[in-house]
Amino acid sequence: MGVTLTASKVLAFRAEIERHLGLLREEAREQARQEPYEQGKSSSQQAAVVDANSCSAKRAFNVVNINRHVDEIRACVAALRRIEDGSFGICTECGEDIELNRLKANPVAACCIRCQSNSSILQAAG
Repeated sequence: MGVTLTASKVLAFRAEIERHLGLLREEAREQARQEPYEQGKSSSQQAAVVDANSCSAKRAFNVVNINRHVDEIRACVAALRRIEDGSFGICTECGEDIELNRLKANPVAACCIRCQSNSSILQAAG
């Protein structure tokens, strides 16, 4: 199915994943540090409600972004573990090689395209 990964390709993927992981961690830290609202000087109760709603929306946006970063960080860590245990590039579902082009597009991919598609279809149906 796929091409067996050479040691140099695996090292290149490791370097790319580690670089991406570092960026994700920094972005997550930055997102967590962001003040979810600006202190406004409201002269009316209506303005205060608008400020509160805006603050709530910004907090929700921050939480969504942080959760996205956490999910991506977990995927990177899992990919690095697969590199360490020698299973990187092997589909965790069917055991076949993951296509090189898929790994180039998404180095943290744990499944081949076929299994990922099947998984997506099952998730959409359930």
